Amino acid sequence: MALLPLSFGQSRSRRFTSAAAAADALSSTIPSLQMFDLPGPVIPAFAHADLVCGGVKFATNSVAPCQATVTDSQGWHVMVSVAGRSETLCDGKQFNLLPGQNMIILPNLPRTSERTTGSAFVAAFDIDELMKRQMAMSGTDRIVHLPDDRPTKIPFGFQPALWRTFTHICKIIDACGEDGALAARLGVDDVLYRWVATTLLEGEDTAETQHVPRGRVDFVCDYIRATIDVRPLTLTEMENASALSARSLQYSFMRRFGCSPMQWQQRERMIRVRERLFLLPPDATIT
Repeated sequence: MALLPLSFGQSRSRRFTSAAAAADALSSTIPSLQMFDLPGPVIPAFAHADLVCGGVKFATNSVAPCQATVTDSQGWHVMVSVAGRSETLCDGKQFNLLPGQNMIILPNLPRTSERTTGSAFVAAFDIDELMKRQMAMSGTDRIVHLPDDRPTKIPFGFQPALWRTFTHICKIIDACGEDGALAARLGVDDVLYRWVATTLLEGEDTAETQHVPRGRVDFVCDYIRATIDVRPLTLTEMENASALSARSLQYSFMRRFGCSPMQWQQRERMIRVRERLFLLPPDATIT
């Protein structure tokens, strides 16, 4: 089964054909994690990459539809759906994650999750460090206090720049390869803390006001651009990533751009090729 691209580490990812093996790989970031294959015709497939940077553990995985449980995560985690829908049940409440729309911050609480085909980013972090970043950035009067007895879902779909900066953070992590020391010297952990703090503050500012969530079409466009150097996406992968039906996706692109999603992707790939050609030295040859 073809998996959707990871948020980082695609070229060095580890691949698995069982949920148990995939959970074991991710357990260094989320202790006590267990994953289960869903019954049915779906072929189990999983991919995983991670990096430790200072006191932050980054991980990303791409999965076929599966279920997961966590009994003791031993700390705080932030989770972002990079592609596909994720539903987390914690303390009797359901939290839905959509790519490019929101993230969830989780204290150490038992929880279960159900994921569609997709990929996700997760980081284990220090809550005190996050509070310090908030104070340094905004002063003590604007700290967003996170409850330690329930998850907190933070919207950011109203601000497209937040999603785009997140994808660039993932590219920096990817560029560091497996060199966590380099990532720490570059302050990648600090950048993530600041991104989370900024998202918290932006979400707090808009909590009392009406805002229009960012459209799924915008997310698909950004996702195509983010993965364009990895490989082209299939139409099915675009559907899975955006949680839109094929009909809705086709109609939305035709209405917005006057072309199909596949045609729009091809156009973006040609733009990328043209940009690279312009950057070549005069004496370069193309083979």
